[in-house]
Amino acid sequence: MRRISLTVPDEVYKALEELAERTRISNRSRLVSDAIMAYASQSLEDGARYAGAIIVLYDHSRGETVYGVTDAQHDYPEISASLHMHLSEDLCLEVLGVRGEGGRLKNLISALRGVSGVITVQYSLVRLDQAVR
Repeated sequence: MRRISLTVPDEVYKALEELAERTRISNRSRLVSDAIMAYASQSLEDGARYAGAIIVLYDHSRGETVYGVTDAQHDYPEISASLHMHLSEDLCLEVLGVRGEGGRLKNLISALRGVSGVITVQYSLVRLDQAVR
């Protein structure tokens, strides 16, 4: 473990304190470490291994959208689980459990974003070789 010091604007410090209070994480070092790892995991690195979830919100009333999302899922064996939720008559949310190499997961995310009728694709992934133990 290494000790570092940070200089941040007052607004960032205030946000850190509010986040610590909301999350009940009183150890600022742990909070900052978790935030850095979360940020780093969002820029997927080719060759690195990740696991996590991809969330797809889409318009179910457009038939081609359902097929496009399903086709993307069948093209990527990195998807190990899925959860489908009906949010309204037209909106569906798909949560995909994934594990795989960063480049492949980037391609999967791009493929899902490219499907007509997909409203948004978000993801939360952890880098397995840098997991804090």
